[in-house]
Amino acid sequence: MDSYSQKILDHYRSPRHSGVLASANAKGVAENPACGDSMRFFARVENSLIVEVSCQTFGCAPSVAAGSVLAELVKGKSLQSVEIDASVIEEALGGLPPIKKHAAVLAADAFHSFVNDFHTT
Repeated sequence: MDSYSQKILDHYRSPRHSGVLASANAKGVAENPACGDSMRFFARVENSLIVEVSCQTFGCAPSVAAGSVLAELVKGKSLQSVEIDASVIEEALGGLPPIKKHAAVLAADAFHSFVNDFHTT
């Protein structure tokens, strides 16, 4: 754990917006079959604004932290204007060790799955 940034440790130990959001009007799901980590991202969008978010992550400390920071990055933002990819997640976490970069990809994939679900529901 000493190879992780303070942001990773903080978001892992105290994840923000954790759990299932009952009022969500879309969700995104992502898995990493190589390591077994999985993430479900929930949000409620009103008038194109992401007003409520939550994330449920099963996996390593960086994956839990990535889900937590994803929720913070997008809450209150316009769905059309928010741009999320793995590099944005990794930067918000203060970097990731090379072997844990999959955590940022998992969060970005969950968000993109959410956007797709929102547009098809």
